[in-house]
Amino acid sequence: MTIDKAKQLLEAVNPSKCQLLDCLEDLAKEYGYIQGMTISNLRDLVSGRKTLAEIQNLIEQIKQKIKCTN
Repeated sequence: MTIDKAKQLLEAVNPSKCQLLDCLEDLAKEYGYIQGMTISNLRDLVSGRKTLAEIQNLIEQIKQKIKCTN
């Protein structure tokens, strides 16, 4: 759901800065969770989730959109 929410916000015309920051926080948590599972050799338990690179890309896009809303 976090990934879908991020994509929707990136497509939105005027998302609020608060929405973007909340999404950024959720993406960071998702990234940390998957990274932890990968380090623990439990990556197969989260195999349906996005890759770290995909999440990092969304994080960078959200950061850029936050800069544009200032």
